Amino acid sequence: MKLNKQNLEIIAQSAHVPSYDRSQVKCGIMHMSIGSFHRSHQAVYVDDVLSQGHNEWGICAVGLMPQDKENIEKLKQQDTLYTVLERNADADTARVIGSITEILHAPSSPQKVLERLKDKAIKILSLTITEKGYCYDSDKNLDQENKLIQEDLKNLNQPKTALGYIVSGLKNRKDSGAEPFTIMSCDNLPGNGHLTQKLVLQFASLIDAELADWIEQKVSFPNSMVDRITPVTTDDIVETLKAKFQIEDQWPVVCEDYMQWILEDSFCSGRPPFEKAGVQIVADVDPYEKMKVRLLNGSHSALSYLSYLMGYREVDKAMADPLMKNFVRAYMDNDITPTLPEVPGIDLDAYKDKLIERFSNPAISDQIQRLAEDGSQKIPNAILPCITYQLEKNGSYKFAILALAGWFQYLTAIDEDLKPIEIKDPMSDKLISNAKLSTDSPTRLLGIEEIFGTNLPLNDNFVQSLADTQKKLRQQGAKETLEQILI
Repeated sequence: MKLNKQNLEIIAQSAHVPSYDRSQVKCGIMHMSIGSFHRSHQAVYVDDVLSQGHNEWGICAVGLMPQDKENIEKLKQQDTLYTVLERNADADTARVIGSITEILHAPSSPQKVLERLKDKAIKILSLTITEKGYCYDSDKNLDQENKLIQEDLKNLNQPKTALGYIVSGLKNRKDSGAEPFTIMSCDNLPGNGHLTQKLVLQFASLIDAELADWIEQKVSFPNSMVDRITPVTTDDIVETLKAKFQIEDQWPVVCEDYMQWILEDSFCSGRPPFEKAGVQIVADVDPYEKMKVRLLNGSHSALSYLSYLMGYREVDKAMADPLMKNFVRAYMDNDITPTLPEVPGIDLDAYKDKLIERFSNPAISDQIQRLAEDGSQKIPNAILPCITYQLEKNGSYKFAILALAGWFQYLTAIDEDLKPIEIKDPMSDKLISNAKLSTDSPTRLLGIEEIFGTNLPLNDNFVQSLADTQKKLRQQGAKETLEQILI
């Protein structure tokens, strides 16, 4: 049965479908950029809000990248409906999501996006644009050398970046005397709201100082922490939906049955009653964000490089190896946990137990290569803060060093069987060339300021320990090195 609004009644026999009248839904949220995580997470929460009768909070989703066009067309053919396939070790469940009621492709029609942002009904602009989409430099300031940022500064009427759309949209609101919209970052970045605010203000100040002042006074940038493991959708997932649920969906989402959203209550133009959908509304997101980014994202990165070198390609298979499972837990307990503030209402040991369980979920079978992508963007946020803290406190960092050495070895683009590794990273050329020249010393890679900045205290003991670990990985392999460090 093809997924579309005409077939929902029949599809409801095998899957959950929207219980509300989608024809009555108005868009109160614009989201950039449409992808699997947004559709498995925020759009699901909004679907729950809509099911409770709050029809003014539908989503207008925007694809920012040229390659988004194909998937957008798929969703349009399905009346913007799609299926979330939730998987655990016991069973699969399917749920059709209807909260996205409008979809735009920004590169094809930037004016349509800006026109929608002018609409006073849009109260929130939310973001899942990944770390690189924020266009910041190693000091977390606006990267004015970025070519797309330079183009947006010259022509704000034809933006190419999320920051360009935000500032252009807010300028139009200001010029027309309308209320602004809230900017709600949902990316895995420390203090994502504060960072977004800083970058937006820096961008706006290069356009108009008065505009920057207006944004600073009027616009809210709530911090948030989001969590749901969402692997890449494969052809197998499409076929599973057909076989198990008789649903023909061109672009479904597959994810675990766990999700979490911690959100700061700071909105300048109103918000949905997210708390009724299970979102934790708090005054301070920072403790939760540090916990999640360092324990989940940091551990994901740490296990990905070493697992790949050991020959694993699926996360659950790597976690079934006691060596990798013990490494991940030791890294969490010894190198990360001491760096975390107190997290209200959270039992950290239980949280770590749950993470191990989630990583090990065979029903999800996330790809290690997906976790290994964009290390230059992830590691500065997820791993380096722990190393810096432990160096200052004279604490443990030996497992973090192994994770970093694993990344450096991975970046040589050759695995332990001498097979090529595809390095997916915005800095791939620079990283690969430096890694191949740094097999005896980490100093060339550590000297890349875009990643390591100037704040990491590179004392002699740290650099020597990293060099020794690199040597062990190269000469003995990841498995034997792990065995030695876990003794």
